Amino acid sequence: MFVGVGASRIRSLFREAKANAPCVIFIDELDSVGGKRIESPMHPYSRQTINQLLAEMDGFKPNEGVVIIGATNFPEALDNALIRPGRFDMQVTVPKPDVRGRTEILKWYLNKIKYDPSVDPEIIARGTVGFSGAELENLVNQAALKAAVDGKDMVTMKELEFSKDKILMGPERRSVEIDEKNKTITAYHESGHAIIAYYTKDAMPINKATIMTRGTTLGHVSLLPENDRWSETRSQLLAQMDVCMGGRVAEELIFGSDHITTGASSDFDNATKIAKLMVTRFGMSEKLGVMTYNDTGKVSPETQSAIEQEVRTLLRDSYERAKNILKTHAKEHKNLAEALLKYETLDAKEIQIVLEGKKLEVR
Repeated sequence: MFVGVGASRIRSLFREAKANAPCVIFIDELDSVGGKRIESPMHPYSRQTINQLLAEMDGFKPNEGVVIIGATNFPEALDNALIRPGRFDMQVTVPKPDVRGRTEILKWYLNKIKYDPSVDPEIIARGTVGFSGAELENLVNQAALKAAVDGKDMVTMKELEFSKDKILMGPERRSVEIDEKNKTITAYHESGHAIIAYYTKDAMPINKATIMTRGTTLGHVSLLPENDRWSETRSQLLAQMDVCMGGRVAEELIFGSDHITTGASSDFDNATKIAKLMVTRFGMSEKLGVMTYNDTGKVSPETQSAIEQEVRTLLRDSYERAKNILKTHAKEHKNLAEALLKYETLDAKEIQIVLEGKKLEVR
């Protein structure tokens, strides 16, 4: 920094580029050399590199045949002079891949290993919303490691699902001893979520249910969106809330209100978050109308009270809907909980077989 090495490298880079034109200069992590300039007596030479970069970019003629591309995760940190017209004047946002992109990325990495022909990358892609390319590569690597540990010749859907669960929820905790009472409560709790998801019209399709302890969770029901959701309807949001309520409702109906557990805390967090967004951001409350309340701390006490009342009403109605479904399908609920206690993990097809009253084949 103090002897102008950065500026010298910028000069030599552009000299080489002009000598090899037509060519492309690609600067990764652009913010490391192009961050906002500051006045600091401690670092009088810290601006040399970016000043040299600006001078070099200004020195180009339109027909010199050199294209400059920069990449950064912090565009807001770039100096304003760098992103004006004539320099980096076009910004291309590269978001996380959608379901189609994730499918193609998974295919690419699966082709580097031996995998079963029955593997469907699209199913894994649907359940990995928000994953980057690097995370998908890691998922395939983890699946390959699992297959090797199990002594298998190739990766199957089982290993890919295992790998996805490990990344999303943490590794299995087989060493944890869960007594029968808690195991039964967990089975009925998770079955409650699954029953609500299965019998609610706008809920996401079920992927699988498990009472295998992972990370901090005692069990889990994973839902699989059919496609990436760019926007959600009111009924879809209500369905998500209803599914969240299914666990606590199941505990209350089966074991009584005196024996409900703390296992529904994260479910209530999610349901409350959805209800608050519906009221304060999405304009889905008749009482408060189509107005947003971004900072609820700055509204009047009356409005604050109205928001809380609306959120409470949405949550109470959701709880009642979940209770009605579980009362109506009490037999299916019991069958599913018993199947979970027996097999620990059930996939979508097996859940459907149980709920239709058929007998599961011994695995």
